Parts: sequence; structure tokens; C-alpha cells
Amino acid sequence: IATMIFAASAIAACVVLMRKQRMLATAGAAVLATSCLLIWSIPPHPQLRAGVLEMTAIDVGQGDSLFLAMPDGKTLLVDAGGLPFWTHSQMDIGEDVVSPYLWSRGISRIDAVALTHAHADHMGGLAAVIGNFRPRELWLPDGIPDDEIRRLLEQAHHLGMKISYRKAGETFLFGGAAFRVLAPAPELQARTRERPTREGKRRNDESLVMKVGLGKTSALLEADAERPTEQFLASEDVAADVLKIAHHGSASSTNEFLLEAVHPKFAVISVGARNVYHHPRPEVLSRLQHSRVLTYRTDLDGATSFFLDGKTVTPRLAVLP
Repeated sequence: IATMIFAASAIAACVVLMRKQRMLATAGAAVLATSCLLIWSIPPHPQLRAGVLEMTAIDVGQGDSLFLAMPDGKTLLVDAGGLPFWTHSQMDIGEDVVSPYLWSRGISRIDAVALTHAHADHMGGLAAVIGNFRPRELWLPDGIPDDEIRRLLEQAHHLGMKISYRKAGETFLFGGAAFRVLAPAPELQARTRERPTREGKRRNDESLVMKVGLGKTSALLEADAERPTEQFLASEDVAADVLKIAHHGSASSTNEFLLEAVHPKFAVISVGARNVYHHPRPEVLSRLQHSRVLTYRTDLDGATSFFLDGKTVTPRLAVLP
């Protein structure tokens, strides 16, 4: 019965997606195709690799959503995409893109969600995802103003979710993977708020930045960190095999000094096709090429996964069960 209900829900989601297909040019078309093809063979159990750390950049268009599966099977979703208010779109990236992707992987419950910062292209889809997958935990960047996430907090409290405010210097194990929080840092937040800057840049530079690893392999999740945060990060131990490029490939991020400090083998840019910001910027792609980083883009490659087994990292495009 549970499988039938699950399948019916997924089919309904696919129907909604098809009705909204005209809006999907820059908002997860690859995920739509994958989800609908899998509707008729939905796996009854989560399709995850035991003993391996997976990081998948879901194709949510011009936004961010990372799915992480831990070595012991626990799951974490970092951001859930979203559309800016000025699009006046009725599409919900969390309901119409992220949820179908997770369902297509046989996932009916996630253990934790993390919001890196309060921008629509990261938090817009969270309400739907939380409603659909009832996570047990919500991770937030320390110092984030309550008024920026009031509805999210209300939903989390209503569902009895454990809320954790993450800050620089914190280390912990989750699902057999090692996490280290690199930002926000109090000293960096103080400098950010002292200098005159646009509100959007302030939120970017107060992003939750984490490094997650298994054995000798690791990934750096940069959220929308810009130059000031990257300067701070470069002084830390940020060496990693995989780099989630900050701010969709904006010119203000992915600076040479950060690439030198991280020295990644792989990078992934979560970005929408033909976006109005012209991301990723040519200079960012040039920096990555100069540093000999094998770079993937969700606008060109769709959902992009990396499997870290403690010794090696294996990339894979449009991961299927």
C-alpha cells in the first residue's frame, strides 16, 4: 500500500511538472526528464551506496540544492533552490524539482536540511521539501536574523524539528561523515556588518560554509561566499577534492587564492541555462581551467554526483538508481 501511495504521489508530481514545462528552461529541465522517466519504476527503498559519501548537485536552475548521502545511509539536503520574486512564477522548485528528484531515488524521508543563507534561490523550495520529507533536523548559519527566516522557523517548530545554529570552528560527525564548519565566523560577520555593502552581499558573506569528508576524501561546500569570506577561508585548512563553486560562478567568488588553498580535483557549478546574470563568468571558468580543475555545470550536465569512498572520488552525471 505504501508503495502504491508513493507511486501515486510521484505520478501526480510528474503531471504538475509537465503542465509547467514551459517554465523549466532554466529551472531543472534535466531533473524533470529524469523524474518522469523513473515514475513507472520507482524504487521501494532508497537507492544509496553503502559506506560511501555522496554529494549531488541537483539541477534546480539558477539556484542551489545539494543532496548528501552519508556512509551509514543518513541524508542531508543543503538548500532547496527557488525562484526570485521578480519572476512572478507560480512554480515551486522544492515541490516541482527537488522533491521529484528525491522520490526518484526512492527517498521518502530525509534526516536533516541545511539553509546556507536567506536568499530565494537557496531557501525558496525548503518549505515544500520539509513538508514532503519531514526532516528531523534544521541546520542554520549562526547569527542569521530571525526575521529573514520567520516562516521557516515556524514550520520547523510546528513539526518538532531540532534546530542547530552552526558556526565556524564546529566539528561533528553525521552519518559516518566528518563535518567542519568554516563560516560564518564572528570576526568575519563583524567586519561584514561594519562596512557599507548591499544587503544581498551581506547575506552571501554570512553563508554557512562546510567541509565534509570521509577518510582521505572531502568536499568544500561554499554556498554563496564572496571575496571577503574566501579570504578568510584561504587561511584555514580548506584543501578538498571537490569544490562546490560559490555563488553560481559569480566573478566575486572562486578567487585564485582560494583555488590555491583548496587545490580541488573537481568542481561543480550550480547554475541556470541562459541566466540573466551571465553566470558562470568567463573569468571564473578561466581560473578553474588555469588551475586544471575538472569542472561540471548543472546547466550543461544536469544533476552531477560525486562519490567519495575515503580514498578516491568518482564523478557521475545524472545519477540513476
